[in-house]
Amino acid sequence: MIEILEGTHETVRYGNNSGVKMYHNTDYEDYPEHWHTSIEIIMPLAEDYTVTVGEGRYCLKEGEIIIINSGVLHELKAPPKGERIILQFSDFLLYYLKEMETMLNILPPVIYLSPENDRQRLYSFVKRQMDSIIVEYDEEKAFFNAVIYAKLIEIFVHIGRNVISGGRKNKNQVLRTENNPEKKKEYMETIMSACNYINQHYQEALSLEEVAEFSGFSKFHFTRIFKQCMNMTFYEYLNQKRISKAEELLSTTGESVTEIAMSSGFSSISAFNRTFKSIKGCSPSEYRGKSSTDEMCRKK
Repeated sequence: MIEILEGTHETVRYGNNSGVKMYHNTDYEDYPEHWHTSIEIIMPLAEDYTVTVGEGRYCLKEGEIIIINSGVLHELKAPPKGERIILQFSDFLLYYLKEMETMLNILPPVIYLSPENDRQRLYSFVKRQMDSIIVEYDEEKAFFNAVIYAKLIEIFVHIGRNVISGGRKNKNQVLRTENNPEKKKEYMETIMSACNYINQHYQEALSLEEVAEFSGFSKFHFTRIFKQCMNMTFYEYLNQKRISKAEELLSTTGESVTEIAMSSGFSSISAFNRTFKSIKGCSPSEYRGKSSTDEMCRKK
């Protein structure tokens, strides 16, 4: 299934500039630790399938679903017999939707969905969408790529609403307002609004104080609520947004690294290089080389 692997970086061949690739994978082959710029959704159709992300090991049963975020190192282990759907897609199109951009920025490295733990009915919804995506991809009717992206948008909107309603029970992400669900929802909506503000102004010299004032909180209260809602600090979110923009410019323009640093909101090239390496695990120049290979494959 992995067609091009350079070190741990997999280059995904989408074909026809669609930005979507789906496999009915039946290979009895293990795939070593690797990462790619696409988001990946895996769903076994027959027999189990094992996905390892860091110290987490997920033994997927038939019909269970795992969503692996862009840039996340993972390895795959197949049984002697079986079949699974492996869907890979570029998230660049989704980033052009304002609220979807915020959602993708807070997406955890891995989302594991099972019918055995579906109190929020998130699994049921995603499973229905995946079943429809499989049919659309296999039949290749007119506008099938548009239909697939529409269904992917619905999946991630549903995940985002699940986050806001407190559906995720990660202890680091549940606001300490368990006895007041309306207050929790209010906080989440306020922080989503703050994220949209960051998304609009990240190229400026944006400060914590400015965004806290926009949100109607003191700096200290905003810092605490933002971390509880987003599971990251304000500056971590801001830097992720800036690096996401830098990734786009590195992949699609011939601007110099210095020009891209300034266009992405960084005040110096040294801060840009340091932050980029911390988040992506490689330098901006190295990333540009890998992205060029990806783009060549998309055009084939």
